[in-house]
Amino acid sequence: MNPSQIKEKLLEILISNGYQYEKFNVFPSAKKEFGDFSTNLFFKLKKTEKQISTDDLINLIKNDPWIKENFEKIEEKNGFINFFVKNQVVYATVEEILRADRAYGKNNLGNKKKVLIEFVSANPTGPLTIAHGRQAAFGEALARILRACGYSVTKEYYLNDCGRQMELLGVSLKARYLQLKGIPAEIPEDGYHGEYLKDIAEKIQDIALDTDNKFFENFAKEEILKMIKKDLADFNVYFDSWFPESELRNNGDVEKIIEKLKEKGLVYQKDDALWFKSTVFGDDKDRVLRKKDGSYTYLAPDIAYHQDKIKRGFDILINLWGPDHAGYVSRIEAAVKAMGFDPEKLHIIIVQLTTLYRGKEKILMSTRKGQFITLRQLMNEVGPDSTKFFFLFRRADSHLDFDMELAKKQTEENPVFYIQYAFVRAMHILSFGETKGFKQNDFIHADFSLLKQDIEIEMIKRLKNFPLIVEQAAKTLEVSKIAGYILDISGTFHSYYQKFRVVDENEDLSLARLALVKCFSIVMQNGLDMLGISQPEKM
Repeated sequence: MNPSQIKEKLLEILISNGYQYEKFNVFPSAKKEFGDFSTNLFFKLKKTEKQISTDDLINLIKNDPWIKENFEKIEEKNGFINFFVKNQVVYATVEEILRADRAYGKNNLGNKKKVLIEFVSANPTGPLTIAHGRQAAFGEALARILRACGYSVTKEYYLNDCGRQMELLGVSLKARYLQLKGIPAEIPEDGYHGEYLKDIAEKIQDIALDTDNKFFENFAKEEILKMIKKDLADFNVYFDSWFPESELRNNGDVEKIIEKLKEKGLVYQKDDALWFKSTVFGDDKDRVLRKKDGSYTYLAPDIAYHQDKIKRGFDILINLWGPDHAGYVSRIEAAVKAMGFDPEKLHIIIVQLTTLYRGKEKILMSTRKGQFITLRQLMNEVGPDSTKFFFLFRRADSHLDFDMELAKKQTEENPVFYIQYAFVRAMHILSFGETKGFKQNDFIHADFSLLKQDIEIEMIKRLKNFPLIVEQAAKTLEVSKIAGYILDISGTFHSYYQKFRVVDENEDLSLARLALVKCFSIVMQNGLDMLGISQPEKM
């Protein structure tokens, strides 16, 4: 039973009886007293000559055979129509979960459409920050959710390995190397002052002191890339491809896209610079592609990069950017429109910043001065799972306050501990059941109608919502829905465990309750997998 099934039936009833309507919704009820599902249908009936009262509409719905079979009560409250599912329908969920197992929650919503998610894409000029870490957690989880919903997903890291920032990196590393050799050298004011360059400089074998800056630039880039890849791997984040900006420049793709825009009449010369007519496509002003000195702006290779994405045949493009790129959205939207790509299939998600706290004390950071806590330091202190869950629990477009002291606690105050402890507790119950002779293969044959307690019915209904939550997360591109659901269902399980003994002298009841615990463990495992969070065996 799900909202789409109910909506389909309501549409059938309305059409067969000649009632006109506007778009309406069916959704899981927010409170138990409002049943299992609610609809705003009555508010969406069009005012025509053929009118119907709420009572008559409910009676019309109640008389449908499918409705009679699945619902024990239908009632109106404040204009909303509420549906109460029969217990025997609820019990069918247990068998459904047991049979689906690791496939439970998956669907074919995406129908194998090709999706490219580009995220993190940090310049290889220093270690990953916590801002990059939040993007990494979100991008990995979103990819897993979309794959579970039948999309063909590619995760890509766009490597900005060209330009002024890379030159400054080389100059900064050379200064650190010379300093190690006892030779006075200054890092440029706008260079890279972080301590990590000292560690990289120590890896350089003796070379001529007048070695070209390009050597230092390439050496730093390779070492920092190793660092970035190691951090991501330890964060359980992996990319399918790494796309270097230098490839676009070396292949002449940047110049080719400029020529293509010229052919379309979308560029012009002004003040010795080359401009893109982005206002034609909704931008608030036109943008420079090539500056007076002949160098490209960031926009030119970015347009070439998006053209490459389109040429590779992706149906949907998703970019995860930090808030410093918020003003850049309209430019890229204009660019893909100029290239003939449907802008509705481009999704740019701004992942907001994170402020770190130790309890109530705010941790002050300055990237320019090289004073910041890296993703590696955060993972080392609070653990990859806590780091990831805290990043994912809030919506990506909301600022995040991250309490490091809370994230380290091994108590139920810490939501990650609370969730993983629920999973471990469930697995221990199942193991204990096996020692008492209850085999998991027999769960499917249990008498689920023995699960009569209110909290048992409630837990089954909440487990039934998991596929709907996954589908909503995929449609809205918001992974916090799954993180919130996992925390909520963990609370239900903890309450159940504290109130009732699962395995006791009543074998039939024990088997049914073990089947319910198994269903909980399946949903937890599938949900945590989608978030990229581990399921420990013990705590």
